[in-house]
Amino acid sequence: MTHGELETLVHQELAACGAFLVEFNMNAENQIRVFADMLEGHISIDQLKKLSRAIEGALGEDSENYSIEVSSPGMFSPFRVPAQYSKHVGREVKVNLVQGGATLKGTLVSYDGEQITLNWTERVPKPSGKGKMNVDKSEVVALSDVSKIVLDFKF
Repeated sequence: MTHGELETLVHQELAACGAFLVEFNMNAENQIRVFADMLEGHISIDQLKKLSRAIEGALGEDSENYSIEVSSPGMFSPFRVPAQYSKHVGREVKVNLVQGGATLKGTLVSYDGEQITLNWTERVPKPSGKGKMNVDKSEVVALSDVSKIVLDFKF
């Protein structure tokens, strides 16, 4: 089975359970890695097992010659596909920018395929007098300016 045929099978299996493909790798050492997720909620272990078995079935007797890893991407993995951006609208993210290595943290408010909008609250000095005040900030960032975006978990 070719790389393309196997990837098509993975897409079909994931679509049947309402999931999407985050990453698919098949290398010369016969290692197959598949990362998948759901738009709503999280992909279950049963769904991942079903996908793994579908891959094994497609490979037939050759499946013994392959190492197959099927998983969700993990909570600290960078976003790779548009569906991940859409899924995480409304959640806290950390965005590393290409220019100067700056990092923005905030709520992912929107994603349109070309840019994202972040909102956050910042403490700034009062215009007059002592002390600080909260100011709501917002920034639109082109995806071409983003080197990496991950969920920002607070433990």
